[in-house]
Amino acid sequence: MKEALLKGDIHNIGKILDYGFRFKKQMASGISNDAMDTIYETALAAGATGGKISGAGGGGFMMFYCPDNTRYAVQDALAGFGGEFRYYRFVEHGLSTWSI
Repeated sequence: MKEALLKGDIHNIGKILDYGFRFKKQMASGISNDAMDTIYETALAAGATGGKISGAGGGGFMMFYCPDNTRYAVQDALAGFGGEFRYYRFVEHGLSTWSI
């Protein structure tokens, strides 16, 4: 991930996140569940290229990397799951986030 960021290869980030998510699920059974897997696969089918689950105890946050303008299709596909959307974008010296 660090190498991709340093090289400005941000479109590779989704693939790296997806690899990490799938590998992490193999390490422990409590990493995900059927509902979270459904959300994750729905986001991928709508155009996200990878994602990450964060937060302890089965709750928290899911982040997806959506290249180009796929974030709109991903947001539409995930709207029925009842989550809250937050955008992020890479800036010269880090990451900026905000709520809708």
